[in-house]
Amino acid sequence: MILIKILHTSDLHLGKNLSEESFYDDQKYILDEIIKIVKEKDINVVMIPGDIYDKSIPSSEASMMFDKFLTNLSKMNVKVLITSGNHDSNERLSYGSKIFNEFNIHIVTSYEGHIEKISIDDVDFYLLPFLKPFHLKHLMDEKEYETINNSNDMMKWILSRENIDKNKKNILLAHQFVMWDGKLPEQCDSESISLNNVGTLDAIDVNLLDDFDYVALGHIHRPQKIKRDTVRYSGTPLKYSFSEVNDKKSVVIIDTNDFEDIELLELKPLRNMQVLRGTFEEVMNMKPTDDIIKVELEDENTIISPMEEIKKRFKNAIALVFINKYESKEEIALREVKKDASPYELFSVFFNEQNGREMTNDENEYIKSIIKSLKEEE
Repeated sequence: MILIKILHTSDLHLGKNLSEESFYDDQKYILDEIIKIVKEKDINVVMIPGDIYDKSIPSSEASMMFDKFLTNLSKMNVKVLITSGNHDSNERLSYGSKIFNEFNIHIVTSYEGHIEKISIDDVDFYLLPFLKPFHLKHLMDEKEYETINNSNDMMKWILSRENIDKNKKNILLAHQFVMWDGKLPEQCDSESISLNNVGTLDAIDVNLLDDFDYVALGHIHRPQKIKRDTVRYSGTPLKYSFSEVNDKKSVVIIDTNDFEDIELLELKPLRNMQVLRGTFEEVMNMKPTDDIIKVELEDENTIISPMEEIKKRFKNAIALVFINKYESKEEIALREVKKDASPYELFSVFFNEQNGREMTNDENEYIKSIIKSLKEEE
Protein backbone atom coordinates (compact mmCIF):
# COMPACT_ATOMS: atom_id res chain seq x y z
CA MET A 1 0.00 0.00 0.00
CA ILE A 2 1.30 3.41 -0.93
CA LEU A 3 0.48 6.80 0.56
CA ILE A 4 -1.61 8.86 -1.86
CA LYS A 5 -1.78 12.62 -1.39
CA ILE A 6 -4.92 14.17 -2.83
CA LEU A 7 -6.00 17.73 -3.65
CA HIS A 8 -9.72 18.49 -3.85
CA THR A 9 -11.03 21.61 -5.58
CA SER A 10 -14.20 22.29 -7.59
CA ASP A 11 -16.43 24.83 -9.32
CA LEU A 12 -13.72 26.57 -11.29
CA HIS A 13 -16.36 28.34 -13.42
CA LEU A 14 -13.80 29.22 -16.08
CA GLY A 15 -15.05 32.06 -18.28
CA LYS A 16 -16.96 33.67 -15.41
CA ASN A 17 -17.89 37.38 -15.60
CA LEU A 18 -19.44 39.55 -12.91
CA SER A 19 -21.20 42.73 -14.07
CA GLU A 20 -19.18 42.43 -17.29
CA GLU A 21 -15.95 42.26 -15.27
CA SER A 22 -13.83 39.42 -16.64
CA PHE A 23 -12.14 37.01 -14.25
CA TYR A 24 -9.79 35.72 -16.96
CA ASP A 25 -6.54 36.99 -15.38
CA ASP A 26 -7.75 36.03 -11.88
CA GLN A 27 -8.59 32.49 -12.97
CA LYS A 28 -5.37 32.04 -14.90
CA TYR A 29 -3.46 33.19 -11.82
CA ILE A 30 -5.31 30.91 -9.39
CA LEU A 31 -4.87 27.85 -11.62
CA ASP A 32 -1.13 28.57 -11.65
CA GLU A 33 -1.26 28.79 -7.84
CA ILE A 34 -2.93 25.37 -7.69
CA ILE A 35 -0.20 23.97 -9.94
CA LYS A 36 2.40 25.34 -7.50
CA ILE A 37 0.60 23.68 -4.58
CA VAL A 38 0.48 20.34 -6.42
CA LYS A 39 4.23 20.56 -6.92
CA GLU A 40 5.14 21.82 -3.44
CA LYS A 41 2.88 19.34 -1.62
CA ASP A 42 3.88 16.42 -3.83
CA ILE A 43 0.25 15.73 -4.74
CA ASN A 44 -0.56 12.44 -6.51
CA VAL A 45 -4.24 12.96 -7.35
CA VAL A 46 -6.27 16.08 -8.19
CA MET A 47 -10.06 15.78 -7.86
CA ILE A 48 -12.44 18.32 -9.48
CA PRO A 49 -16.11 17.37 -9.02
CA GLY A 50 -17.86 19.58 -11.54
CA ASP A 51 -18.50 23.01 -12.99
CA ILE A 52 -15.24 23.31 -14.84
CA TYR A 53 -16.80 26.00 -17.00
CA ASP A 54 -19.29 28.74 -16.18
CA LYS A 55 -21.31 28.17 -19.35
CA SER A 56 -22.24 25.08 -21.32
CA ILE A 57 -20.58 26.64 -24.37
CA PRO A 58 -17.29 27.96 -22.93
CA SER A 59 -15.30 30.69 -24.60
CA SER A 60 -12.16 29.78 -26.50
CA GLU A 61 -10.14 31.61 -23.83
CA ALA A 62 -11.69 29.49 -21.07
CA SER A 63 -11.09 26.26 -23.01
CA MET A 64 -7.46 27.17 -23.68
CA MET A 65 -6.93 28.05 -20.03
CA PHE A 66 -8.21 24.67 -18.92
CA ASP A 67 -6.16 22.94 -21.62
CA LYS A 68 -3.00 24.56 -20.24
CA PHE A 69 -3.96 23.57 -16.68
CA LEU A 70 -4.41 19.92 -17.66
CA THR A 71 -1.21 19.94 -19.70
CA ASN A 72 0.77 21.23 -16.71
CA LEU A 73 -0.72 18.55 -14.46
CA SER A 74 0.03 15.77 -16.98
CA LYS A 75 3.67 16.84 -17.13
CA MET A 76 3.86 16.32 -13.35
CA ASN A 77 2.62 12.72 -13.60
CA VAL A 78 -0.44 13.57 -11.51
CA LYS A 79 -3.69 11.65 -11.90
CA VAL A 80 -6.60 14.02 -12.55
CA LEU A 81 -10.19 12.96 -11.79
CA ILE A 82 -12.96 15.18 -13.16
CA THR A 83 -16.75 14.91 -13.21
CA SER A 84 -19.18 17.21 -14.97
CA GLY A 85 -21.33 19.76 -13.13
CA ASN A 86 -24.66 21.36 -13.95
CA HIS A 87 -22.92 24.27 -15.74
CA ASP A 88 -20.89 21.98 -17.99
CA SER A 89 -21.83 20.59 -21.36
CA ASN A 90 -21.29 16.84 -21.05
CA GLU A 91 -20.46 16.51 -24.74
CA ARG A 92 -17.94 19.35 -24.80
CA LEU A 93 -16.27 18.45 -21.52
CA SER A 94 -15.87 14.80 -22.52
CA TYR A 95 -14.36 15.61 -25.91
CA GLY A 96 -11.06 13.74 -26.21
CA SER A 97 -11.56 11.96 -22.87
CA LYS A 98 -10.51 8.56 -24.23
CA ILE A 99 -7.16 10.04 -25.30
CA PHE A 100 -6.87 11.87 -21.96
CA ASN A 101 -7.16 8.54 -20.13
CA GLU A 102 -3.76 7.57 -21.53
CA PHE A 103 -2.28 10.62 -19.79
CA ASN A 104 -3.93 9.89 -16.41
CA ILE A 105 -6.69 12.47 -16.94
CA HIS A 106 -10.07 10.86 -16.33
CA ILE A 107 -13.19 12.86 -17.24
CA VAL A 108 -16.63 11.36 -16.52
CA THR A 109 -19.73 13.14 -17.82
CA SER A 110 -22.36 10.41 -18.13
CA TYR A 111 -23.93 7.65 -16.06
CA GLU A 112 -25.02 4.40 -17.67
CA GLY A 113 -26.03 2.21 -14.73
CA HIS A 114 -22.80 2.07 -12.72
CA ILE A 115 -20.52 4.72 -11.28
CA GLU A 116 -17.24 4.78 -13.16
CA LYS A 117 -14.44 3.63 -10.86
CA ILE A 118 -10.73 4.41 -10.99
CA SER A 119 -8.51 2.24 -8.79
CA ILE A 120 -5.13 3.44 -7.55
CA ASP A 121 -3.35 0.90 -5.37
CA ASP A 122 -5.79 0.17 -2.48
CA VAL A 123 -8.06 3.17 -3.15
CA ASP A 124 -11.19 3.11 -5.30
CA PHE A 125 -12.33 6.48 -6.65
CA TYR A 126 -15.99 6.65 -7.73
CA LEU A 127 -16.68 9.40 -10.29
CA LEU A 128 -20.34 10.44 -10.37
CA PRO A 129 -21.31 13.30 -12.72
CA PHE A 130 -24.12 15.75 -11.96
CA LEU A 131 -27.44 13.93 -12.17
CA LYS A 132 -31.12 14.57 -11.66
CA PRO A 133 -33.74 11.81 -11.42
CA PHE A 134 -34.83 12.17 -15.07
CA HIS A 135 -31.30 11.16 -16.14
CA LEU A 136 -32.12 7.62 -14.94
CA LYS A 137 -35.32 7.23 -16.96
CA HIS A 138 -33.69 5.33 -19.82
CA LEU A 139 -32.22 2.82 -17.36
CA MET A 140 -35.53 1.72 -15.80
CA ASP A 141 -38.93 0.45 -16.74
CA GLU A 142 -41.84 2.80 -16.15
CA LYS A 143 -42.94 1.21 -12.88
CA GLU A 144 -39.48 1.40 -11.32
CA TYR A 145 -38.98 4.99 -12.51
CA GLU A 146 -42.19 6.02 -10.71
CA THR A 147 -40.49 5.15 -7.40
CA ILE A 148 -37.79 7.80 -7.96
CA ASN A 149 -39.45 10.91 -6.55
CA ASN A 150 -36.38 13.01 -5.71
CA SER A 151 -32.59 13.06 -5.73
CA ASN A 152 -32.38 11.11 -2.49
CA ASP A 153 -34.32 8.23 -4.08
CA MET A 154 -32.03 8.58 -7.10
CA MET A 155 -28.89 8.24 -4.99
CA LYS A 156 -30.29 5.24 -3.08
CA TRP A 157 -30.92 3.49 -6.40
CA ILE A 158 -27.49 4.38 -7.76
CA LEU A 159 -25.61 3.19 -4.66
CA SER A 160 -27.67 -0.02 -4.42
CA ARG A 161 -26.11 -1.07 -7.73
CA GLU A 162 -22.53 -0.65 -6.51
CA ASN A 163 -20.48 -3.37 -4.83
CA ILE A 164 -18.29 -1.20 -2.63
CA ASP A 165 -15.30 -3.12 -1.29
CA LYS A 166 -15.04 -2.10 2.37
CA ASN A 167 -11.62 -3.74 2.62
CA LYS A 168 -10.35 -0.95 0.40
CA LYS A 169 -10.44 2.81 0.83
CA ASN A 170 -13.29 4.46 -1.07
CA ILE A 171 -13.66 8.02 -2.28
CA LEU A 172 -16.69 9.51 -4.06
CA LEU A 173 -16.68 12.56 -6.33
CA ALA A 174 -20.16 14.08 -6.69
CA HIS A 175 -21.65 17.36 -7.86
CA GLN A 176 -24.86 17.39 -5.80
CA PHE A 177 -26.72 18.99 -2.87
CA VAL A 178 -25.95 17.03 0.27
CA MET A 179 -27.80 17.79 3.48
CA TRP A 180 -27.56 16.65 7.06
CA ASP A 181 -30.40 16.38 9.57
CA GLY A 182 -32.70 18.27 7.21
CA LYS A 183 -30.31 21.22 6.89
CA LEU A 184 -29.15 22.26 3.44
CA PRO A 185 -25.58 23.49 2.85
CA GLU A 186 -24.77 27.17 3.36
CA GLN A 187 -25.09 29.06 0.10
CA CYS A 188 -23.82 32.35 -1.35
CA ASP A 189 -25.05 34.70 -4.08
CA SER A 190 -22.79 33.38 -6.85
CA GLU A 191 -24.80 30.16 -7.07
CA SER A 192 -27.60 30.23 -9.63
CA ILE A 193 -29.67 27.86 -7.51
CA SER A 194 -32.37 28.26 -4.88
CA LEU A 195 -32.27 26.13 -1.76
CA ASN A 196 -35.90 26.38 -0.68
CA ASN A 197 -38.58 23.89 0.25
CA VAL A 198 -38.80 22.82 -3.39
CA GLY A 199 -34.99 22.63 -3.48
CA THR A 200 -34.97 19.85 -0.90
CA LEU A 201 -36.15 17.57 -3.72
CA ASP A 202 -32.62 17.92 -5.08
CA ALA A 203 -30.97 17.19 -1.73
CA ILE A 204 -29.28 13.93 -0.74
CA ASP A 205 -29.07 12.72 2.85
CA VAL A 206 -25.41 12.55 3.88
CA ASN A 207 -26.03 9.28 5.71
CA LEU A 208 -26.34 7.52 2.35
CA LEU A 209 -22.64 8.18 1.85
CA ASP A 210 -21.37 6.40 4.96
CA ASP A 211 -19.54 3.72 2.96
CA PHE A 212 -17.11 6.29 1.59
CA ASP A 213 -13.97 7.30 3.49
CA TYR A 214 -14.02 10.72 1.82
CA VAL A 215 -16.67 12.47 -0.28
CA ALA A 216 -15.38 15.24 -2.56
CA LEU A 217 -18.34 17.50 -3.28
CA GLY A 218 -18.91 20.23 -5.82
CA HIS A 219 -21.93 22.48 -6.53
CA ILE A 220 -21.88 24.75 -3.45
CA HIS A 221 -19.45 27.67 -3.59
CA ARG A 222 -18.79 28.19 0.12
CA PRO A 223 -16.24 25.79 1.71
CA GLN A 224 -17.89 23.60 4.36
CA LYS A 225 -18.18 20.12 5.75
CA ILE A 226 -21.45 18.18 5.88
CA LYS A 227 -21.86 16.22 9.14
CA ARG A 228 -18.30 14.91 9.21
CA ASP A 229 -14.93 16.35 8.22
CA THR A 230 -14.61 13.82 5.42
CA VAL A 231 -17.74 14.90 3.52
CA ARG A 232 -16.77 18.27 2.19
CA TYR A 233 -17.48 21.01 -0.32
CA SER A 234 -14.14 22.54 -1.30
CA GLY A 235 -15.91 25.66 -2.55
CA THR A 236 -14.76 27.82 -5.46
CA PRO A 237 -11.09 28.78 -5.69
CA LEU A 238 -12.14 32.43 -6.18
CA LYS A 239 -14.83 34.74 -4.82
CA TYR A 240 -17.53 35.17 -7.44
CA SER A 241 -19.98 37.41 -5.54
CA PHE A 242 -19.85 40.16 -2.95
CA SER A 243 -21.61 37.86 -0.47
CA GLU A 244 -18.26 36.04 -0.27
CA VAL A 245 -16.05 39.00 0.70
CA ASN A 246 -15.38 37.53 4.14
CA ASP A 247 -14.90 33.95 2.94
CA LYS A 248 -11.49 32.29 2.86
CA LYS A 249 -11.05 30.31 -0.34
CA SER A 250 -8.91 27.20 -0.18
CA VAL A 251 -8.13 23.79 -1.59
CA VAL A 252 -8.52 20.63 0.48
CA ILE A 253 -5.52 18.37 0.92
CA ILE A 254 -5.89 14.86 2.34
CA ASP A 255 -3.91 11.65 2.27
CA THR A 256 -4.98 8.02 2.32
CA ASN A 257 -3.07 7.27 5.50
CA ASP A 258 -5.48 9.28 7.65
CA PHE A 259 -8.50 10.85 5.99
CA GLU A 260 -9.23 12.81 9.16
CA ASP A 261 -5.97 14.73 8.79
CA ILE A 262 -7.38 17.45 6.54
CA GLU A 263 -5.50 20.57 5.48
CA LEU A 264 -7.36 23.59 4.13
CA LEU A 265 -4.70 25.50 2.24
CA GLU A 266 -5.81 29.09 1.71
CA LEU A 267 -5.63 30.51 -1.81
CA LYS A 268 -4.42 34.09 -2.22
CA PRO A 269 -6.12 35.70 -5.24
CA LEU A 270 -4.68 38.11 -7.77
CA ARG A 271 -7.45 40.54 -6.76
CA ASN A 272 -9.58 40.37 -3.67
CA MET A 273 -13.16 41.61 -3.27
CA GLN A 274 -14.27 44.45 -1.02
CA VAL A 275 -17.48 46.26 -0.11
CA LEU A 276 -16.89 49.94 0.72
CA ARG A 277 -19.69 51.64 2.66
CA GLY A 278 -20.12 55.24 3.71
CA THR A 279 -20.98 58.64 2.33
CA PHE A 280 -19.60 59.63 -1.06
CA GLU A 281 -17.01 61.85 0.65
CA GLU A 282 -15.95 59.07 3.03
CA VAL A 283 -15.59 56.56 0.21
CA MET A 284 -13.56 58.97 -1.92
CA ASN A 285 -11.15 59.41 1.01
CA MET A 286 -10.57 55.66 1.35
CA LYS A 287 -7.26 54.16 0.23
CA PRO A 288 -7.20 53.24 -3.48
CA THR A 289 -6.99 49.52 -4.26
CA ASP A 290 -6.89 47.21 -7.28
CA ASP A 291 -9.46 44.91 -5.64
CA ILE A 292 -12.89 44.34 -7.17
CA ILE A 293 -15.14 46.84 -5.43
CA LYS A 294 -18.81 47.28 -4.59
CA VAL A 295 -19.73 50.68 -3.14
CA GLU A 296 -22.69 51.25 -0.82
CA LEU A 297 -23.43 54.97 -0.47
CA GLU A 298 -25.28 56.33 2.57
CA ASP A 299 -25.75 59.92 1.35
CA GLU A 300 -29.11 61.59 1.98
CA ASN A 301 -28.59 64.08 -0.84
CA THR A 302 -28.47 63.29 -4.54
CA ILE A 303 -25.00 62.65 -5.95
CA ILE A 304 -24.44 63.45 -9.62
CA SER A 305 -22.67 60.65 -11.56
CA PRO A 306 -21.03 59.09 -8.48
CA MET A 307 -19.83 55.95 -10.26
CA GLU A 308 -17.84 57.99 -12.76
CA GLU A 309 -15.91 59.63 -9.91
CA ILE A 310 -15.60 56.42 -7.92
CA LYS A 311 -14.00 54.58 -10.86
CA LYS A 312 -11.35 57.29 -11.07
CA ARG A 313 -10.19 56.27 -7.59
CA PHE A 314 -11.12 52.55 -7.67
CA LYS A 315 -10.56 51.30 -11.22
CA ASN A 316 -12.16 47.94 -10.50
CA ALA A 317 -15.35 49.29 -8.93
CA ILE A 318 -18.16 47.37 -10.65
CA ALA A 319 -21.22 47.86 -8.44
CA LEU A 320 -22.91 50.80 -6.73
CA VAL A 321 -25.99 50.82 -4.51
CA PHE A 322 -27.66 53.54 -2.47
CA ILE A 323 -28.66 52.67 1.06
CA ASN A 324 -31.72 53.93 3.00
CA LYS A 325 -34.08 56.34 1.26
CA TYR A 326 -32.93 55.52 -2.25
CA GLU A 327 -34.28 52.00 -1.97
CA SER A 328 -37.67 51.65 -3.61
CA LYS A 329 -40.61 49.96 -1.92
CA GLU A 330 -40.09 46.96 -4.19
CA GLU A 331 -36.38 46.72 -3.30
CA ILE A 332 -37.13 46.93 0.42
CA ALA A 333 -39.84 44.28 0.15
CA LEU A 334 -37.61 41.93 -1.85
CA ARG A 335 -34.65 42.50 0.50
CA GLU A 336 -36.82 41.54 3.48
CA VAL A 337 -37.84 38.25 1.89
CA LYS A 338 -35.80 35.44 3.41
CA LYS A 339 -32.56 34.65 1.59
CA ASP A 340 -33.68 31.19 0.51
CA ALA A 341 -37.01 32.40 -0.88
CA SER A 342 -38.37 30.37 -3.77
CA PRO A 343 -38.99 31.87 -7.23
CA TYR A 344 -42.73 31.73 -6.43
CA GLU A 345 -42.27 33.71 -3.19
CA LEU A 346 -40.15 36.34 -4.94
CA PHE A 347 -42.69 36.74 -7.74
CA SER A 348 -45.53 37.02 -5.19
CA VAL A 349 -43.78 39.94 -3.47
CA PHE A 350 -43.10 41.60 -6.82
CA PHE A 351 -46.72 41.15 -7.98
CA ASN A 352 -48.09 42.56 -4.72
CA GLU A 353 -45.88 45.64 -4.89
CA GLN A 354 -46.65 46.26 -8.56
CA ASN A 355 -50.42 45.75 -8.35
CA GLY A 356 -51.26 46.56 -4.75
CA ARG A 357 -53.05 43.22 -4.21
CA GLU A 358 -52.44 39.53 -3.73
CA MET A 359 -52.70 37.14 -6.68
CA THR A 360 -55.99 35.33 -7.23
CA ASN A 361 -56.18 31.53 -7.03
CA ASP A 362 -56.15 31.29 -10.83
CA GLU A 363 -53.12 33.59 -11.05
CA ASN A 364 -51.36 31.57 -8.34
CA GLU A 365 -51.90 28.30 -10.20
CA TYR A 366 -50.80 29.84 -13.49
CA ILE A 367 -47.52 31.17 -12.05
CA LYS A 368 -46.82 27.86 -10.31
CA SER A 369 -47.33 25.98 -13.59
CA ILE A 370 -44.90 28.30 -15.40
CA ILE A 371 -42.24 27.90 -12.69
CA LYS A 372 -42.70 24.11 -12.75
CA SER A 373 -42.30 23.95 -16.54
CA LEU A 374 -39.16 26.11 -16.38
CA LYS A 375 -37.64 23.82 -13.74
CA GLU A 376 -38.39 20.76 -15.87
CA GLU A 377 -36.69 22.39 -18.86
CA GLU A 378 -33.59 23.04 -16.72
